Amino acid sequence: MSTGYSQISFGKLLAVLKGAAILPIKTSSVGRLGRISGKLSVKNKGRFFLGKNVSFQAKPFPSSITVEKHAELFVGDNVFFNYGLDIGCTKSIQIGSNTIIGPMVNIIDTNFHPVDMEDRSGSKDIVISDNVWIGRGAVILPGVTIGQGSVIAAGSIVTRDIPANVLAGGTPAKVIRELQVTNEWIRRYN
Repeated sequence: MSTGYSQISFGKLLAVLKGAAILPIKTSSVGRLGRISGKLSVKNKGRFFLGKNVSFQAKPFPSSITVEKHAELFVGDNVFFNYGLDIGCTKSIQIGSNTIIGPMVNIIDTNFHPVDMEDRSGSKDIVISDNVWIGRGAVILPGVTIGQGSVIAAGSIVTRDIPANVLAGGTPAKVIRELQVTNEWIRRYN
């Protein structure tokens, strides 16, 4: 996963971004050429790194990102987030470069509440590798790694690791077929 983060730090201000206006976001670092369209709410108490050329299309539905204390959210270069995004980071979430996140996607690294008295699940790292496409309405749950070049079908719930270069879908998501993707090929979102 590339880590082309520049060290441009912004103030400790919770921002709600509307339209094309750029307001300060509490991030640990932000790359160049980021774009925001619509309303993006960012609550960062941990470390939030944005790579170069990261785009948020947060309309017609707003998007929300929360990074809790001691948590780390890393977003690579050339990543596109569609509207209705909800990221809840309490430990660690990594999103690789050239990744496309479809509308209404939820990415959470914890269940936030125990299921019963015996539940010891806690927070677990999420890794979304480079050149991944996550379809509309997918849910990415704690402890999951999605391999490079893979596609997660719309409406899927990812509960376990997905290997590289596959189409996965369903509830829970499972491999449907292998994809012909080389390391040099980059999926485009426009």
